[in-house]
Amino acid sequence: MNNNEIVIFSVSRTITQRIMNVLIERKLDIPVYEFRYSDVLDKAHEMIQSGTKIIISRGGTAALLRSNITIPVVEIAHDFHGVYRILQEANSKSQKIAAVGFPQFCSALRHYQNMTNEEFKICQVYNHHDIENVIKNLSENNYHTVIGGLTVAEMAQKYNLNAIMGDTDNISIEQAINESHSLLKYINRENSKLIMSHSALNQAREGIMCIDQLGEIININAAGVELFQCQAGDKLFKKEAFKEIYASIINELDIKEQAIDINGVTIHISVRHFSNPKISYAVITGLSQESSLWQNSISKKSKLRGFSTTWSFDDIIGQSPAIRDVIKKAKLCARHELPIHILGDTGTGKELFAQSIHNHSARSHSPFIAINCAAIPEGILESELFGYADGAFTSARKGGKPGVFEMAMNGTVFIDEISEAPLSVQVKLLRVLQEKQFSRLGGDTLITADFRLITASNKDLRQLVASGEFRQDLYYRINILELSLPALRQRPGDIMLLIQNLLYQQGKQITFTPDAVDFLHRYSWPGNIRELQAVIYRLIVLLDIDRVSKDVLLQIGQIAPDDYNESSHFPATGVTSDETDLLKKQEKRLITHVIEKTDGDRTKASVMLGISPTTLWRKLKQHNISG
Repeated sequence: MNNNEIVIFSVSRTITQRIMNVLIERKLDIPVYEFRYSDVLDKAHEMIQSGTKIIISRGGTAALLRSNITIPVVEIAHDFHGVYRILQEANSKSQKIAAVGFPQFCSALRHYQNMTNEEFKICQVYNHHDIENVIKNLSENNYHTVIGGLTVAEMAQKYNLNAIMGDTDNISIEQAINESHSLLKYINRENSKLIMSHSALNQAREGIMCIDQLGEIININAAGVELFQCQAGDKLFKKEAFKEIYASIINELDIKEQAIDINGVTIHISVRHFSNPKISYAVITGLSQESSLWQNSISKKSKLRGFSTTWSFDDIIGQSPAIRDVIKKAKLCARHELPIHILGDTGTGKELFAQSIHNHSARSHSPFIAINCAAIPEGILESELFGYADGAFTSARKGGKPGVFEMAMNGTVFIDEISEAPLSVQVKLLRVLQEKQFSRLGGDTLITADFRLITASNKDLRQLVASGEFRQDLYYRINILELSLPALRQRPGDIMLLIQNLLYQQGKQITFTPDAVDFLHRYSWPGNIRELQAVIYRLIVLLDIDRVSKDVLLQIGQIAPDDYNESSHFPATGVTSDETDLLKKQEKRLITHVIEKTDGDRTKASVMLGISPTTLWRKLKQHNISG
C-alpha cells in the first residue's frame, strides 16, 4: 500500500494526539494531517491529486468532505461510551444541556437518549454556517452548556456558554482504520479489473466508447480516441460529427449502422443501449471505411464458403410445451453474449437452434460459422479453428489462411460435437475464451477474439468430465447457458405439424389414416426429426398415393437402406421375392431423385435420405448410380 492511499484529517490537537497513539500502538504508517476547517477542501483535493483513495475524518469535517469530493470518506464514529463520558461531564456543570452536531453524532446521541431516558436537547445541523444561529438560539433560551465539535466550542465561547467537545475513543479510531483497509482492498481489486478490461478494449480494432444518459463519455478505448477524436469526459452533443445522431442516442434508439464524417474520414458506427434499475448507458462502436472494407472482405469470404444462416426461430415447427419452452429460453439466451451449450440427441435440430439464436442476437448481421469436431481429423481441426500464417508448414497456402475464429469476426462460432474435440484442442480453445485473443498457427500477430460461442453435443459433457475425456475448466466456460432440446418422442403432438410442413415444402397433399397417426405417435423415432424427414421423402418419391395407412408406413420401413432396418426403427414385415425386386427398384429411384435434387452433393443427399455418407456410397455403387 502506498503510504498516502489512506490519510486521516483532524482539526483538533486532542483528536490528532489520540489518533497518533493508536497508529503507534498498531505500528501503522498512515499520514495524519491537522489544519483549520477552512483549509480542509483545498488539502483534500491536493491529496487526491497525489493518489489518495480514502480519507478518514469525523463530524463536520467528514460531512464537508463527503459532499464535495468523489473518493470515499470513512467517519470516525461516536460510540455509546464516548457519549456517556461527555454527558457525565456536561451534567456536572449544568442541568440545561444541548448537543449540536452533524447527523452521525446526533444519531449516537438519540440512541443513548433512548437507552437512558436522559433529558437534553439535540440540535442537528448539516453545514457549519448553521452552527452560529443554533448556538445563538440556545443562548437566548437559557441553555448553559453545549456539547459538540471544535466549531461548536468556538461559537459557544462567543456566546458565553460552557463548551464540552465530543471526544473519540481508541476503539472508534481502530474501527475506522479497519474499515478503510477493507475498503481499500475492494477499491484496488475493482481498479485492477477496470485496468484489465480497458487493456482488452484497447486491443480491439474498433473504436468503442460508453455514453451516460447526459451524453458524457464515461469510457473510451485507444482506437476510439483516435477514431472519434474524443476523450473521456467530453460531452457528445458538443461534437459536430455526432450532432446528427445525438437525438437517437438520447432517446435510446439503437443504430445498426450509419456512416458519419469525422475530419474528412468516413466512420461506420453502430449504437446499442443498455439499462438496469441503477443505470442506463449507450455503447458506440465504430470502424473507419478502410477497416470496414477489411471486415467486409472477411465476411464475403465467409459467405462464399457457405458461412451464413438460413434458419430462424420462425422455422422451428411445433406447439408442444416442450418445444415452446426451449424456444422461449433460447430467445432469452440470444439477448446476451455469454457462451451457450446445446445438448440434444442426433436429429433434434441443434444447428437450427444455433442459427436461430445468432439471427435473434445483436450479431445477426455478421457471419455464422459452423464446424463439426467429429468430422475433421485432429491435425486439421486446429488449423481450421485458428487458421495459419504464411509458411506455417510445407503445404500451407501462400499468404496463409484465416480460421473459423477469424472468419467469424463480430459474429457467431458454432462448434458441433464438441465432445469429440481432442484434449489438445480443448486447451487452446480454453485459452481463447480466457484471453479473448489468439494468433494463427505459425504466426505471432494477436487477433481479437470477437465472436459469440455456441457449442453442441449429443453426449452429456458432465459424464465426459467425470471420466477425464473433457476438461472441467472448459466445460464451465462453455456451459454458462445451457439448452436441452427435447427428442421427437417427447413431443408427439408436433409430429403431424412437422409432416404437414414437409409436405407443403414439397408441394404435396397427403392424408394419414387414424392408425397411421397413432403409429407415428407411438414410434420412438431414434433418429428424431431427421428420421421423420427421410420417411416423408420416401413417401413422396416412391409412392404415388394421397392417403397413407399404417401398412404403408411399415412398407416404407422395408424400403429403407440397410442401416434403417434396425430393430429400433420401423417394424419389419414379410415380403415376397417379387416385392423385394420392386422395393430395390423403388430404392434406386429414390436415391437417383435425391442425388439429382442435391446436384450430386452426397453430404446433403445422405442427410435427406437419413443414412450415412458411407452407406450412400455403397448404395450408389450397388445400383450403378453416378453422383
